[in-house]
Amino acid sequence: MTLPESLNAVRHWFEERGLPGRVQTVEGSSLDQAIAALGYRETEGAALRRSAPLRPALEILRASANDARIAELTKELPADYFTVYRRGLGIPEFQTILTTGDAEIAFAVVRGDNGEALSVGRVAIDKATGHAGIAALATSEHARRRGLARIVLRDLLAFSAEHGAENTYLEVEEQNVPALALYDSLGFTTAHRYHTRLL
Repeated sequence: MTLPESLNAVRHWFEERGLPGRVQTVEGSSLDQAIAALGYRETEGAALRRSAPLRPALEILRASANDARIAELTKELPADYFTVYRRGLGIPEFQTILTTGDAEIAFAVVRGDNGEALSVGRVAIDKATGHAGIAALATSEHARRRGLARIVLRDLLAFSAEHGAENTYLEVEEQNVPALALYDSLGFTTAHRYHTRLL
C-alpha cells in the first residue's frame, strides 16, 4: 500500500466514526515530510516523547508520593476507567487499543473513600527491550493537586520493575506545564517531539 493509499484508509477510518482524520508523526521525520509534501500541512497538538531510567524515577516517587495510599492494580481494564481518562470515551476501538498487544499490560486506579476512580494510568512492558511505556494517565479535575498521579506512577513503575523493566517512557502535551514539571523532577528527558497532521 502506498503512502497516499494508507492516508486515505486512515482518513476513512476516522470519517466512519464522525471524526476528523489525523496521524501522529515525529516532527521533521522523513514520514512527516512526506505527508506534508502530499498537501497535509495543518498540524496541531504538539507532544513530547520523554524517557527516564526506571529505578531512579521509582525511588524518587517512593520518597515523595503518599505512602498511605496505594493504587489498585489490575490486568483487566477497570469498568470505570473512562470516567477519568476521557480521551477514549465514545470510541469503541479504544478499549481494544488499551488492552491488546504483545506487552505485559497493567492498569492502576487510585480511588476515593466512596470507591470513585480519581486517577488512572496504564503501563505496557516490552520484555524484549526492558522498556515500560506509561500511557492513558489522567486525574479527575476535582481531584487534582493532591499527588494522586504520583501514586499511580509509583505503583505502575514498581509493577514494571518487578517484571524486569529498566527504562520508562511516556508522552506529554507540550503545553501541560504541571505534568512536565513532575516528569522533570523524576529525571525524564525529551527524546522526540511529535505533532498531529490533519488529513
